[in-house]
Amino acid sequence: MKTVYWILPFLLFLSHAQARVFNINSEKFAGYFLVTGGPSALKTQAFLDEDSLANTYSKEVTVNTTGEFGFLYSTPRVSLRFGFEIFKPTLLKDVVANNGSTDIYSLKSDVTAYAPKLGLEIHLHSTNTYRSFIQAYVGTGSVSYKNDYTILSYPGQSDHTVEGKGSATLYGGTLGVESHLTDTTTYIFEFGYRQMKVENLKYSRDTTTFSGAKTAGDPVLDASGNPRVLDFTGGYISLGFRFYL
Repeated sequence: MKTVYWILPFLLFLSHAQARVFNINSEKFAGYFLVTGGPSALKTQAFLDEDSLANTYSKEVTVNTTGEFGFLYSTPRVSLRFGFEIFKPTLLKDVVANNGSTDIYSLKSDVTAYAPKLGLEIHLHSTNTYRSFIQAYVGTGSVSYKNDYTILSYPGQSDHTVEGKGSATLYGGTLGVESHLTDTTTYIFEFGYRQMKVENLKYSRDTTTFSGAKTAGDPVLDASGNPRVLDFTGGYISLGFRFYL
């Protein structure tokens, strides 16, 4: 008899789950995650003109990749997205700086950014299992970078590390589609464009660079005295999944 008491609630749960017919227009809450990829404007911005020589660099950042997760509140006409996006451009290793005739140093450059964001989706067309939408979003990005320099041929300079951090407003938009995949899961595909340019970088630890000693909190400048800028602006595509509750 005890076994029956366990089986009956389970069967009732299954019958309820089977009776639920998915309708994208009546679903309210969902968790989601997605990944994005697109060409990068960063290139050599994290280390360009770090010293006063006219160098060429053997590598640059070519692709921006991000991951995003969060929650969605949906109505038949609009949806609100509350998300957290992690930016991870290509990690550069063994980048060689050459002054035209000599390899003067090599470096490893690592850039990371995080951005909580709020988005508004406007539904353009929908059926029970599909909809298209446009989205506008805004957020605040916190960015950090770290460059490890290994000196090959640069008199008076030793190996050192430069670390900096800053913040910027993130905003952008997407054009996307969402379609039923299985049970209460959908997939989304988007074309997007974002704007985020960090122009207030500061050193996050004391160090001695090619242009002398730097103190944590000092603005990050290149060898010409110009502020270092990290630009995440650009187009991208994204693919993700939503799990309705």
